[in-house]
Amino acid sequence: MTSDSHEAKRIPMFPLGVVLFPGSVLPLHIFEDRYKRLIQDCVSNESPFGVVLIERGQEVGGGDERASTGCLAEIIQCDLMPDGRSNLVVLGTSKIDIQQWYSDSPYPIASVIQVRELCSERSLAEARRVLGRLSAFVHKAQLRGYQLPEVDEDAVTVGLEATELIYRIADLIPAGPFDRQRILVASGCEARLALINELLQGLEEILDAGGGQS
Repeated sequence: MTSDSHEAKRIPMFPLGVVLFPGSVLPLHIFEDRYKRLIQDCVSNESPFGVVLIERGQEVGGGDERASTGCLAEIIQCDLMPDGRSNLVVLGTSKIDIQQWYSDSPYPIASVIQVRELCSERSLAEARRVLGRLSAFVHKAQLRGYQLPEVDEDAVTVGLEATELIYRIADLIPAGPFDRQRILVASGCEARLALINELLQGLEEILDAGGGQS
């Protein structure tokens, strides 16, 4: 389905070694000076910031190469320490495409567009089928000795539309940051589900080939 995009806005950005999906929760420990300033400003202004994957380089010190698609993050819990460090919990709210980067002083800032993707009823039915496949994979892996969290299909699906459900499934799959980034970048629900199915198939093949843990 066609995506619905909004006008570009300048927002603070937090490049990380992880991928945040819309609807997902991420704990963060803030200790670097520029990000302490970023969080102070966001808390004071009650404003969100963007989370984007570092594709090459390190989180600390700058000089990294960053992905062009990320996720808007809303601070839902902030515990500030006397020295300016903080422990945060953020909620991913929407996919963003980065249009332009600006100076990293006092912290990274970029011009971004929020992207909302429209899904069909067919996508919702397919998402539920894929969730069932993921649940079956997890159960099989647990029987073979792997420590994976249970997937409660009813609890996962309750109250979610297709777009939200697909991101929830993506967050539950055991996958590295670059595979998660591919899922986030995917254009539309059908393409995202196809990638999730591809990852699941690979996981199932690895499980069948490797047997149980020793």
